[in-house]
Amino acid sequence: TLAQEARQEDRDFKDPAGKWQITLKDNWEPTVYQDGAGNTVVDIIYDHREEGILRIRPLVVDSETGAETLAIREEERANRFRPGFVKGKLEPFSGKLDGIVQNFDFTTGGRRKSARYYFLRASDTLYYALRFEGRPEVLRSHRNRTDLMARSFRPLP
Repeated sequence: TLAQEARQEDRDFKDPAGKWQITLKDNWEPTVYQDGAGNTVVDIIYDHREEGILRIRPLVVDSETGAETLAIREEERANRFRPGFVKGKLEPFSGKLDGIVQNFDFTTGGRRKSARYYFLRASDTLYYALRFEGRPEVLRSHRNRTDLMARSFRPLP
């Protein structure tokens, strides 16, 4: 059945540093490489980078910082300076980790892009940012899959 085929597409992926795990859906594939400074980088790509990309980064904060404050701070610090920035809404999010989702649109290389960033609280002083970016049609049609992937995300001990 179609549901069984979809389940067969689910794959657990652990980051090479052993810090987190996520269940990948459909055509989301991890790419692991060394950046210019020799750091190991994981990009999770949908078909190819132009279609969709997920980058996962830890964010260390003080214990009073809430998810909404973190999302607003990130928007004010970086995202609103992107070309063609169009603010979206913040939405509460719950999964293995709770947090908030920030949506916005922007332009890169003359092309419209959408972003859906999940800020998930792992501890009092640690959040993980799951930053999905891609063509608006891809991200909007895959919203349920990005939500499922974010719900599956968990830090490893």
